[in-house]
Amino acid sequence: MTDLSQIVFESQKFRDIVHSIRLQSLHAEFPMITMHHEPTVIDWNYALLCASALSSTPTERAQNTVLRVAAACLASDDADAAHKSAATAILDRVGNHRSVELAESRNLVQAGIWKQLPPLLRMETIRKRLQLSIPLSTGVDLTVNSFQSELWKHAEDFDWVSVSAPTSAGKSRIVREWFLEQIRQHNRYTAVYLVPTRALVEEVSADFREAVPAGTGVFVMPWDPDLDKTHRRVLVLTQERLHLIQQARHPFEIDLLFVDEAQGLGNAERGVLLQHVLDRAVEDRPALRVIFASPLSANPAILLSDKPDSARSQAITSEAVTVNQNLIRVEGVYRAPAKRVVSLVQDGQAHEVASFELQQRATRIPMRIAYVAHALGGDSGGNIVYINGADEAEKVAKNISDLRPNVMNDEEVRNLQELVRTAVHPKYSLADALAKRVAFHYGNMPLAIRSEIERLFGDGKIEFLVCTSTLLEGVNLPCRTIFMRNPQKGRGRPLSEADFWNLAGRAGRWGKEFQGNIVCIDTDDENLWPNLPAIRRRSNLRLATHHGLSDVAPLIAYIRSDFAVGSDTGSENLFSYLAAQYACGRDITIHLDRIAVHSERAEVQHALINAIDHAQFPHNLIPRHAGISPIAMQRLLERFRATDQDPHELSLPLPEEQDARQRYQDALVLIGQTMTTAFGFPPKTGGPDKRKWQIANLVVNWMKGMPLARLIEQRATGKTSIARAIRDVMADIETVARFQAPKYLSCYSDVLAAYASERGVHDVGPSQDITMLLELGVSRPSEVVLMSLGMSRTATIALSQYVTVDNWTSTECLEWLTHQNIEGMDIPVLIQREILDLIATQSTLPDQH
Repeated sequence: MTDLSQIVFESQKFRDIVHSIRLQSLHAEFPMITMHHEPTVIDWNYALLCASALSSTPTERAQNTVLRVAAACLASDDADAAHKSAATAILDRVGNHRSVELAESRNLVQAGIWKQLPPLLRMETIRKRLQLSIPLSTGVDLTVNSFQSELWKHAEDFDWVSVSAPTSAGKSRIVREWFLEQIRQHNRYTAVYLVPTRALVEEVSADFREAVPAGTGVFVMPWDPDLDKTHRRVLVLTQERLHLIQQARHPFEIDLLFVDEAQGLGNAERGVLLQHVLDRAVEDRPALRVIFASPLSANPAILLSDKPDSARSQAITSEAVTVNQNLIRVEGVYRAPAKRVVSLVQDGQAHEVASFELQQRATRIPMRIAYVAHALGGDSGGNIVYINGADEAEKVAKNISDLRPNVMNDEEVRNLQELVRTAVHPKYSLADALAKRVAFHYGNMPLAIRSEIERLFGDGKIEFLVCTSTLLEGVNLPCRTIFMRNPQKGRGRPLSEADFWNLAGRAGRWGKEFQGNIVCIDTDDENLWPNLPAIRRRSNLRLATHHGLSDVAPLIAYIRSDFAVGSDTGSENLFSYLAAQYACGRDITIHLDRIAVHSERAEVQHALINAIDHAQFPHNLIPRHAGISPIAMQRLLERFRATDQDPHELSLPLPEEQDARQRYQDALVLIGQTMTTAFGFPPKTGGPDKRKWQIANLVVNWMKGMPLARLIEQRATGKTSIARAIRDVMADIETVARFQAPKYLSCYSDVLAAYASERGVHDVGPSQDITMLLELGVSRPSEVVLMSLGMSRTATIALSQYVTVDNWTSTECLEWLTHQNIEGMDIPVLIQREILDLIATQSTLPDQH
């Protein structure tokens, strides 16, 4: 910290001013609360002088204070035009042009007020705006903030870059622009944008489809028939989909790879597969360029540790502040069940500053968060309520909607209600909550519904959105206020401090709000808040492939358990990764050297060598089926041999075949005996395996293209409530049908082919890609083409009843779509709009496919 900034922060007068600004901002955000003390009058001359002095100090504390003072000045009725003009100059100086634009849009200052500044300040503003402007090859100047400018320069100068910055710093936008600029400058270029979830695939790919230059393809799936037909392409993929592409195409050369939410490399499952595809990408093209992005990490350089020796690398740790955040605690009052006190956390200390009354006392747990959210949420929208599970999200949404008055009907909300009742179930409680401008949102929902919820929330037509941990997976849902109580990531696992601040980063929309609010409820209960946050800290990243060997005890236990089925999926993933490296002839010494104890290192090495030596199937199956132990594959092969059945009787049928359900159940039983417990444990009584029959029925109907509503009807029997059936089917589709089933059934088919080869049989297996059928949930090639263009499964299934063609190209498909009377079709209005939007987007990019 410089001497000048130290002097500023030691000034008691300035500290008092900042405290008053925080109190004023809090009351402006939540006018329904009763302040304990009136804020003092602010000396704006002194406040702006201090903020100006801090503006050149790059620390988070200084930048946060500068923004807080300048934004408060712009919003204040007590500040005059000269003060507000100075505030805009300070914001320009720190590169926060979007806050200036926000003030202009709200008529807090007149447009172009900087032009009225004294000549020297005017020249400084011009210089800073030029400095934070990137000239693009299109002739357009891209306006950026300081962090975005720094990232752009490093991407130009280095091959591998790892960047850590707050959630709202603008990472995604600048990376997207970097992708587009590289594509414009090359005739042949492959850029891969890796995201952690399928939901993000659709969101990011839609942005690219609207922006890529002509002649550039945007692809989201390995099965796109046009993937190899274009020389310039952007692929937006999960790590699973990139793995499939790499296995089908060798080499698959990538020029530019971006890994979003790169802290996922520390995850025992996703992280190992992510490392696997990264290794393969380097092997296929050592000169590829890589950008990693992670929120608020202290050691982003660790992500560069496996780069090629020749690659130039740089880690960036940014303190960028684009919006202010108020960290607020709400606690109960003894013997006053409807009263709550509000504390504002400042510099790590909580100061009780206000109180408010709930509409009524909360007697149940969901009510405790619902009532506080309703009381503080007001009528301005932008409220997210973080909840630990889908069932609880539905209850909290119901509680909030019950507290809210009836609101005027809105056509777009009615259209969403229609889609919900048609595509999911007529009695899905989401439709009822929407009538009060409340919704819930979790990752298992159909894409068409989830996307529309996000759009309406962004437009302010949904005012309260109850969310689960989807928010931690990078879904772009910025808000004004986020409410939390007993936050967890998965049942029974308290949210880590790193995840808390990642989640809190959604509060405050750059360019839409000057600040955001994080409201922590019942913080006086230590059982609910074992990791109660007070100061935003950076967390340490780790690599799962490194950590799992430096802390080798779980891997050793897995080996000593004789690789028991389902005993430790994290250790199985790591063992599979090492086995794949060894099977491909790579030197694994660098990995084994991370094991500190010689005897343990020797034990792991012996287990790997033994597993490969005893694998009696083609060794290329080991890297092909990442995450599955070669021991499990060998067990399955031996089980095939023990049955002594004709391989055709064991093969996976197409979903329309008469005995498909029984054969899939038989396959799942064999997989459960030899490979995984992902499809449930075998019945203890030795009777029929009802869970595997349930899954077999689901995956067969899913592959046949059965609508979600019909799948739910099958599950909603007298023993299962409609709400439970809806949640269970959605969860099974996402975690089983689209994830676990493709992973294990594709391995089953390959091991079966090895068994068949032993018996002299070479034509075993279905004529279509089972992995594709499972992930997409359609079976006709024409439907695959529709989805490759960006259409959701919900829209594809609704439209398929009008499609008589089984095979067509993307061009033929688009031509057919443009000649249809979409609005005359008997399908929900939102599905019609999705199709029409797709046609409009594709028509502006005639050479994309």
